[in-house]
Amino acid sequence: MPYSHFNQPLVVANVHSLVTDILANTISFNETIDKLNGLYYPFMNHLNTELFYTQPVLAFFSSTQAIVGDTYPESVIWDHDKTQRFINMLSCYRNDIENERQAFIYQESQNKRELEQYMHSLTNHYSRLLFIRIDLKYAKETRHHVSIEDFDCHMRKFRELISNKKTCFEYLQGNAWALEQGGDKYGLHCHLLLIYDGSKRQNDWHLAREVGEKWKMMTGGLGVYYNYHDTKTKQDYERNGRLGIGMIHRDNPKEIENAILSAAYLTKPEKVEQYLKVKVSGMRTFGHGTFRTAKRRGLPPISK
Repeated sequence: MPYSHFNQPLVVANVHSLVTDILANTISFNETIDKLNGLYYPFMNHLNTELFYTQPVLAFFSSTQAIVGDTYPESVIWDHDKTQRFINMLSCYRNDIENERQAFIYQESQNKRELEQYMHSLTNHYSRLLFIRIDLKYAKETRHHVSIEDFDCHMRKFRELISNKKTCFEYLQGNAWALEQGGDKYGLHCHLLLIYDGSKRQNDWHLAREVGEKWKMMTGGLGVYYNYHDTKTKQDYERNGRLGIGMIHRDNPKEIENAILSAAYLTKPEKVEQYLKVKVSGMRTFGHGTFRTAKRRGLPPISK
C-alpha cells in the first residue's frame, strides 16, 4: 500500500478500518501483516498530537507502541510474532471503540430530530421554498494535498459566505450541513442543504452550480462538487415518488414530506462508518441555521 503522495485523512481512515476489520474478524492474518507494514510508517511519521483521533486509531497507536516502543518507525517490520501480539492487544480496546460507536449513533439521532424540527418550522412558515442539495468534496487526483486542517479551514470560510447571504446565497432562508469521510473513493466531503425563498429564487440547477463553483474557487481549484439538480436525477427521484429538492410548496404535503426526508440524509445514524476519523480541536461536523431570528418576517418579536 504505497503512499508516494501522503494523504493524511486517507491514512488515518485506513488505520481505523484495519482495527475495526480485525475486531470484526473480517480480514485475514496475511492481509493484516501487509496493511500494518504499509500503514505504520506513514501514520507514525505524520502523527499530530494536536489532532483528535477515533478510538480505533488510538487503539492502533497504543497497541503498536506497546510492541515496538521507541524504535524508529522506518525500522519497524511487522512480522508474524509482532502482528499476532498486535491483534491480541486490540481486544483490550473493544469496549472503548463500541462506546464511541454508540455515542455517534445517539448523537446522529439527536441531530436528525433537531433537523426535522427545523425543516418543519421553515416549511410551515413559507408558502414555497427552493431546496438545493449539493455535495462539496475534493478531486481524487489532488486529494492528497488536503489535510483535515485544510478541510476545517475551507468549511469555516464557506459557512461564513453562507452566513453573509450575498451573491449565490442571497435570499437564503435556511441551511444545514454535515461533514463526512468516505474511503479512497469519496474522501472528505460535505453534504450541504440550502433553502431559498421560493418567490425570489427559481432556477435550482443554475443556483446549485453557482454554489459549487464558489466552492471550487474558494479551495483554489482543489474542490469539486456534485449537483443533484440535473433533469435526469430529478426525474429518477420523481419516478420513485421521492423528489424532495427544487421548488417545495407548503400546500403540497407530499413535497414537504419528501423535502424533509431528503434533508434527513444529512443525519443518518446508520452511516456509522462515515464519521470523521480525525478532527481539529473544536471542529463541528454538523450544523443548521436558526429559525427564530429577529430578521425573519412574520414571527413575533424575540423578547429580551
